[in-house]
Amino acid sequence: MHMKIKIIDCTIRDGGHLNKWQFADRLVRSAYFAAQKGGVDYFEIGYKNDPAKSGLGAYGYCDEEKISALFKCSAGCKLLFMLDAGKYTGYPIPDCKSAKTPFSGVRIAAYPYEAQVAIGLVEKLHKQGYEVFLNLMASAEWTDKDLFVLKKWKHKKLLKAIYFADSFGAYGPAEISAFIRKLKKLGFAQIGFHAHNNLQMAFANTMHAIGQGATYVDASVYGMGRGSGNLPVEILLSYLNKAGQENKYNVVPYLDVIQRFFLSLFEEFRWGYSLNSLLGGISNVHPYYIDELFGSHNYTIEEIWNILGVIKEKCPISFSGEKLKNALGQRFYVPNIPQTRSTIQQVEKELKIIPAKDSFLLRKLPIKDKHRGKSFLIIANGPSIVKYKDKINALIKKKNLITIGCNFLNKIYEPDYHLFVNKSRFLKYVSAVSEKSTLIVPSFFGKHLVKENYKGGLEYIQINPENTLKVLPVKGISQQTVYLNVATSAILTAFQMGAQEIMAVGMDGYQSQEPGKVVYFYNEKDIPDDKITASVRYENLAIELKRVADFLHEQGTSFSIITPTSHKRYYQDILG
Repeated sequence: MHMKIKIIDCTIRDGGHLNKWQFADRLVRSAYFAAQKGGVDYFEIGYKNDPAKSGLGAYGYCDEEKISALFKCSAGCKLLFMLDAGKYTGYPIPDCKSAKTPFSGVRIAAYPYEAQVAIGLVEKLHKQGYEVFLNLMASAEWTDKDLFVLKKWKHKKLLKAIYFADSFGAYGPAEISAFIRKLKKLGFAQIGFHAHNNLQMAFANTMHAIGQGATYVDASVYGMGRGSGNLPVEILLSYLNKAGQENKYNVVPYLDVIQRFFLSLFEEFRWGYSLNSLLGGISNVHPYYIDELFGSHNYTIEEIWNILGVIKEKCPISFSGEKLKNALGQRFYVPNIPQTRSTIQQVEKELKIIPAKDSFLLRKLPIKDKHRGKSFLIIANGPSIVKYKDKINALIKKKNLITIGCNFLNKIYEPDYHLFVNKSRFLKYVSAVSEKSTLIVPSFFGKHLVKENYKGGLEYIQINPENTLKVLPVKGISQQTVYLNVATSAILTAFQMGAQEIMAVGMDGYQSQEPGKVVYFYNEKDIPDDKITASVRYENLAIELKRVADFLHEQGTSFSIITPTSHKRYYQDILG
């Protein structure tokens, strides 16, 4: 592994995102001296923002007089500041050679759409005598078109190094190798890498970058940084010592400042691995979008997972609260929106169980334990049952599954059982039930309605309406439902029949698997619901499905949805 590397300690600059760069001077001094004694080459002490911008601590402005008064810089550990290309408004920056500045260098941070502006700043500040680094923010989002701006730049050699940042912590070794190859092809000799630790890959990715030819790398004390944080500098130095660099690096000064300052700082700001940062890394989305979703307390983890694709498509790389709001408004399902009372009442009316005049209560359940120990497949009505028809049928045959179909299947399948829990759908679709299937209906349908419209094999189940989520989905021979739904009733019917494993197909939810297309729940008029009505229906189904799935797991019965679905917590890729 190539070990002739330079290290930039970015603790104060990156860590300042957590506290608006309001660090105690004594902490900054101690951190700098730790870097100096530790053998680190550069210390990035903050951002140089517009002095007219209010609300930041001293290290958000990097005033030369302020920084000069802190300590005398060592030639062995040069001082850097970062400049955001998109936020620079032309405020004065003194020449590097003047006595007015303690800084030796500057890093220009740029998103893809800021490339040309960043090049201009590089040339300007290099002319002023600074060592200049170009830092490609959100490097995964730099397209070939964006990189072409850098390719045609004639003054690449002005750079001390070009950095690429894994800003959202989504990279693995393969992506790092690919990006380093791109930068080399563009003509850059000195390459740096800035890792984030969303997927706990910061150390491994940095080592891989070095192995692929990176000559500059970033690290921070105790991994301090926004969201998941960065590569801990104390880990990097300890490893380099073991790798044969023991005469260069000294980790003990860093351990000292961790004990004196950063343990308490960590308790206050809690950077590092978290559920939020994990999701940001998996989806390669700016951490502020993730924080906004969690902070609203409107979304379950499953809903956040489904939203991330919309954010990736509709929102800019850097955070925009307005764009996020607009993107969420375009989604099919918007939880906790202010529904009109009339919509809720209409959905509740449709779900209400109205027993027929000849409805009856079962004394016993004839289907109870009829297929004990067997595996079941519930066939619901989403488009995936058409798309995956061959694979579904192959699985049914291979595993000898007991099948329960729901509502209208258009004779695509011939399930062992066919279930209806809604009278209107029963009357509309019962003629499409296969002769090979045994019909299952709830006893509140009564006998007259069923016998008048169906002459084949028949079984009854008992469904009792409830108004509290605290009741168990199954009690005795009865299913207890809060939000009546044919798919969840089919799942419970399989359980009552003795299933040890229950799988479902066609429970696609509100997203289809075609990009940008939305699946609506059909109603009796075959007209898609409006967004509000569909959102209420989805919310009800999600609640009922969770009740049922949690109950099954408590009973030791496996449940999964095996075709792509927005109900991600239950999805298992069995079909391939």
